[in-house]
Amino acid sequence: MVFKKQLLVGLGIGPALLVIFFVWRYSSALFAFVSTPADDPASRLSFAAHWLLIPGLTLVAGVVGAGRRGFYRGAIEGTRWPENRSLEINLRYNINTVEQTLLVLIAWPGLSLALPQEHLTLVPAAAFLFGFGRLTFWLGYQLHPLARAFGMVLTAVPTVIAYVWLAANTLG
Repeated sequence: MVFKKQLLVGLGIGPALLVIFFVWRYSSALFAFVSTPADDPASRLSFAAHWLLIPGLTLVAGVVGAGRRGFYRGAIEGTRWPENRSLEINLRYNINTVEQTLLVLIAWPGLSLALPQEHLTLVPAAAFLFGFGRLTFWLGYQLHPLARAFGMVLTAVPTVIAYVWLAANTLG
């Protein structure tokens, strides 16, 4: 039974890793419409701040979703473990989205300062992957807890890669 669950999770992880590779490999072409900032720290930080709107919007969507679901029977009392499964999933989504957003709040400004100018499209690429990842995580979670793997990988792996790259370039 555990192997079957691991296999199902793997079916989400593999395609997500391919999407990440594709988006990051071709980010300059996919995000050619994005104007990169001037090559100074203030402009680069402003560029990163602009793209942080996407993680913020994913959190707003979760808060609104939980607020809407919390209004109905079985959840209106505000208990931590509501009878409404959908509300509980929303609350879990929100907690995870706060965690993921905090991580990118640290990583993306660092990337915007450290990346070579010609690779700054990796920041909007990460924002796209974050937004699409949160959406697919949330929808997958509503279907079945194991179906959230695709979205979790799209959200978390680019951030982990950013931290590894930043650490290697800062400490190395």
